[in-house]
Amino acid sequence: MKKKSIFIIFTGLIGIMLVISCHSGSKESENRIRVSGEGKIRIMPDQVTLTINTAFTKPRMIDAVRETQATVDTVIALLQKYGNKKEDIKTSSVSANKDYQYIGNTNKFVGYQAQQTIDFVLHDLSKFTELTGKLLETKISGIGSISFDHSKADSILREADLIAYDDALKSAKKLASRANVEIGKLLFLSNDGSASNESTQYRTGMALETFNKAYGGEGFKIAPEVLEFKRTIFTEFEIK
Repeated sequence: MKKKSIFIIFTGLIGIMLVISCHSGSKESENRIRVSGEGKIRIMPDQVTLTINTAFTKPRMIDAVRETQATVDTVIALLQKYGNKKEDIKTSSVSANKDYQYIGNTNKFVGYQAQQTIDFVLHDLSKFTELTGKLLETKISGIGSISFDHSKADSILREADLIAYDDALKSAKKLASRANVEIGKLLFLSNDGSASNESTQYRTGMALETFNKAYGGEGFKIAPEVLEFKRTIFTEFEIK
């Protein structure tokens, strides 16, 4: 009998504790305000990345590889005049495969193709036209992409974070004032982490093929667009 009475009392205490706990948690969540803020910084780019392609098809694979490597060596020697070899020039490994072309409603083997890619960062945009002109005088097969960016992107994003927080705080104070309450301490703070390179770079979308040398060795001009660095901050404040 004693055991049964103890069990009933114990169960009742658990029920009371649960009610108090749920009520307390609900009240705590009600005394909060959640707002987000947005920070934007628009700035002109100060550097450009060129993806330079070299590819040759020859009857013998070794000949295709040799000509590709010789062209890459020439291009690297040129790029060193415009940047740092270790930091600004990145080359891929040479790849070689059989090359087929669609001729007479069928794929025909035309030889072996060797190809290699060079990524180069140019920090002086005033040299862009001059550099592309020099590149077009070499045997490169094309410039796969041209991407404008800013060398201080990380610092700019951190500044955008601060602007976004100020915007969130301002919104929280306005909402609290309209509701005739006051905000207290900051309870939660996070950015969305979505500001990647893809969202801050300007890509021309150009794929310049240079096999026919129609440009005559003259460089081309591209006016870069303004870059927009954007961050979103999520905050949660206590309501007094």
